[in-house]
Amino acid sequence: MTLTRVAHKDLPGWADDKQSEAVPSFLRSCEKLAAMRDDAPVGVNGHGGFAYQWRAACAAAKKVPAGDDAAAKKMFESEFVAWQVAGKAGVDGLLTAYNVQPMKASRKKGGKFQTPVFARPKDLAMIDLSLYVGDAHGRKLWGKFDANGEIVPYLTRPEIRKGALAGKGLEIMYVADPVDLLFAHIEGSAKAVMDDGTTVWLEFAGKNGRAYKGVGGVLKEMGVLTGAYNGTMQGIRKWFHDNMGRFDEVVDQVTSYVFFKESAQAGAVGTQMTILTPERSLAVDRAFIALSTPAWVDTRAPVAGKVGVEAPFRKLLIAQDTGGAITNAVRGDIYMGDTEEAVERAGRMGAKGRVWLLLPKGVAK
Repeated sequence: MTLTRVAHKDLPGWADDKQSEAVPSFLRSCEKLAAMRDDAPVGVNGHGGFAYQWRAACAAAKKVPAGDDAAAKKMFESEFVAWQVAGKAGVDGLLTAYNVQPMKASRKKGGKFQTPVFARPKDLAMIDLSLYVGDAHGRKLWGKFDANGEIVPYLTRPEIRKGALAGKGLEIMYVADPVDLLFAHIEGSAKAVMDDGTTVWLEFAGKNGRAYKGVGGVLKEMGVLTGAYNGTMQGIRKWFHDNMGRFDEVVDQVTSYVFFKESAQAGAVGTQMTILTPERSLAVDRAFIALSTPAWVDTRAPVAGKVGVEAPFRKLLIAQDTGGAITNAVRGDIYMGDTEEAVERAGRMGAKGRVWLLLPKGVAK
């Protein structure tokens, strides 16, 4: 990644954004920064400088009146320097979007509620490589201890589906539609509407550590993503619902598996352990971009209710999440929310875009 300094006024659409909408999101990240030592590096490799370099910006953000776009714009311009991001392929990258997956579920197995949502198994271990390797870039390994005390790969998705975790009391709930759970694994969070009318929010608790392979890629290799079965989330879901007899055949090839826990807070929780803000939170590759970093995004996003129609998306977002498919410097995943509109837009989004980072003065030179 290389950074090129630019003026705020040169950010495409900067004058038209409502930056005050990004302030609450930034303040949530400031809560995490406040808990860090002054000399603690921000980001897995210190890409965001040190915690003390963010103190003034967080203090200034607290003083911005709610909804005051002029004050918010002035604060971001005064406290941050804008840098355009370029990767190996240059300044252009891929911008996608994600949402909280809605599901219908029950605490008891029965009727249409047959597919279990599993909590993290007690024997699932995680190794943070950054504690051992200087250039680990925040990578984590997941597995389990074998009889010799060595870490080995954890169970595969097919093994779990066939009952390898049965009888361990890990079932949090049972969902009505296995396709919903598949997408919850992809999104990393879910909003379960229970059969008693209550709502339960689920957040990421761990994964089996197997190599990620997107279900869209599997279906593309099979040559079935044609016509109505396009590569969007909507097209993929339609294929599954029209071909449920082949669900296991396809999904077993997506060997990665995610475990959940019930969230104490209503809303999607990102990697930074903050509640995400629709259209103001961004998932990034933290090997390049530090969580908490304001990022200006210039791309195009689907217009709700108008298939095939896109409009410019130029907004200030805060890096607060990560994702298995979010790799490279100019790569971002925009959190859209948990509404039906969010699901529709996120499922159709995938466009070329550019990213600029706003870093406190002195962090990058």
